[in-house]
Amino acid sequence: MAKARIYWLHCLSPTHVGTGRGVGYIDLPIHRDKVTNWPVIPGSAFKGVWADHYQATETKRRDNPELRLAFGLASTQDQDASNAGALIPTDARLVCLPVRSFQGTFAWCTSALALKLLRRDLALAGEQDPPPESAGPEAGTVLHSRESVLTEGGRIYLEDLDFAAKTTDETDRWAQWIARRVFPDDAPWKDEFRRRFAVLPDVVFDFLTETGTEVTARVKIKDDTKTVADQALWNEEALPAETILAGLIACDRVYAKDAGEVTQEGLLARYANDPLTLQIGGKATVGRGRVRCVFTAMNGGAQ
Repeated sequence: MAKARIYWLHCLSPTHVGTGRGVGYIDLPIHRDKVTNWPVIPGSAFKGVWADHYQATETKRRDNPELRLAFGLASTQDQDASNAGALIPTDARLVCLPVRSFQGTFAWCTSALALKLLRRDLALAGEQDPPPESAGPEAGTVLHSRESVLTEGGRIYLEDLDFAAKTTDETDRWAQWIARRVFPDDAPWKDEFRRRFAVLPDVVFDFLTETGTEVTARVKIKDDTKTVADQALWNEEALPAETILAGLIACDRVYAKDAGEVTQEGLLARYANDPLTLQIGGKATVGRGRVRCVFTAMNGGAQ
């Protein structure tokens, strides 16, 4: 595979990356994977705000060859001036969903299948030492790290669900591995993540990804009377704050005759290296979509 890095998105506020009008009781649902039905942030949505962070407007892409080679340029005036961008992000798939917990306030919940999918992506991208695969918990059981704050009398209570608590070495390794990458320079939050990490049975995780998102009722107010406008009530869905997703950024070969000294390594070091704070998705004017973006090089720590 082309040279690659993993990117992590940590939602700092509820995040709505939608699909338009829904057909159910949620008028504005979030984007979901067709097969798993888990929430996902499309690579196209991420790439747009990523390029915008570097002010990669069409004019600046024309003037700055590095920006043009990184993010591409579609020229309607000169076909020969167009080129595909070398940086290719995949969709950011769900890794950990925050779920209310009776002890410890909330848990960062994942499943054995979610970790297997993450591990497969890492292996395809060239990661040599991901944590081992986990068989996952038995029905009615949740796996947690050894320093967990989620347990009460050998049980874990998530929302209105009651589970037996169990710890394994594999769960500890995954908690430490993810914590080092999502919070690379923040020791207190590394500790908080490890203490709240939980692996759920696949069927329970599936259920919570459908019912554990944030659904907010919104209204439109008339400017003149300050009352609700007719037929202006709707429900919109969002990923809750603290959700963690991950995707891959591949750097393909640089498609341009005038690439000069621009290299794959140089583009990754310039645009997929430093942590970013981005606004992604809709409802930005009411504080939605604030995310931390952290990049991790394969076979190493966060960059």
